[in-house]
Amino acid sequence: MAKPLLERQVSLIEHMTSAAAIFGEARGSAPDLEGIDHALLRVEARFSYAKRMEKITAVLPKTFELLGSGDAYVRAFVDSCPPTTLSRLENGCQFHRFLVSCWKREAPDPPYICDVAAFEIACAKVDADPEHHLSDRATATDRAHSDDIRRCPNVILLHCTYDVRPIFELGSEKAAPVKRDTALVVAMPAGADGPQVFEVVPVIFDLLAALNDWTNPQGLDVVPDFAKLIADLVARGLVEVRR
Repeated sequence: MAKPLLERQVSLIEHMTSAAAIFGEARGSAPDLEGIDHALLRVEARFSYAKRMEKITAVLPKTFELLGSGDAYVRAFVDSCPPTTLSRLENGCQFHRFLVSCWKREAPDPPYICDVAAFEIACAKVDADPEHHLSDRATATDRAHSDDIRRCPNVILLHCTYDVRPIFELGSEKAAPVKRDTALVVAMPAGADGPQVFEVVPVIFDLLAALNDWTNPQGLDVVPDFAKLIADLVARGLVEVRR
């Protein structure tokens, strides 16, 4: 008895996004898709896979340079993480989450690749559509008061084990990241051509982390000349003031 149309459509999608169809493995025969040209299915599967990997590589270019061919990671990713969206950023984040799960089971090589990938994801997120930042952070706007302050939505705090900035400044072949705790702020200030990266001292990093929601600045004098500090952070596009 022929399968209902919906079931065949589901089977087709599952097959088209499988490693078996993409890489032409023997287990990709898909007997429940009888009557469909499997050679054409593989061409379409390869095309869709190439477009997806193009999006992911665009988000994580330095990470892929460090991975080398990365074939084993990519095949495992395709097997365990079928696509759920056309978004370049979301596909990049999905691959990053997959890599992080792998690195929990095996030592990353090189060891600083974890920080490189996190750095690239942060840059991609702050460069995303403004609506993305707003949806990521629910704030108590109704309880906010005039002159309250908070960290700008398009700011991401990144704590790295290695200082990986030279990789992006000099290239992965010339750079030799130094292992040291590095507190970075990745932001996209108004008018900037691209993501801006600042290294900050721990007390500033902690302050920005605490300003996730609108906060009354009274009583937050964590450093001398606190008002001047907030004014500087506002000027740099890291903190905003409610008017």
